[in-house]
Amino acid sequence: MSNKKVILGVAAGVAALAVVGIILKRRGHLDGIISKAEEFGSDIADKYSNIKESARKKFDEVVEKGGEIADKMKSHNETTAQKAITGTKPTATA
Repeated sequence: MSNKKVILGVAAGVAALAVVGIILKRRGHLDGIISKAEEFGSDIADKYSNIKESARKKFDEVVEKGGEIADKMKSHNETTAQKAITGTKPTATA
């Protein structure tokens, strides 16, 4: 396809959309569409905010749980190391 045909096609599409927009505006349909689009946009923003907050809470819970596990492992390793230094046999801890 030549550049001239592409430019003519794009121009025709823009012109067609402009005509449809003018007709919808004169009949009052465009106002209803705009209000519905705004409502849809605010609904999506609210859902995104809720999902983001939920993910943040889950992340904080996982980080806290990981810290607890790390503390347990550190304590266990310190106990095992101390027993190894003193020569006593380590016991299993839960």
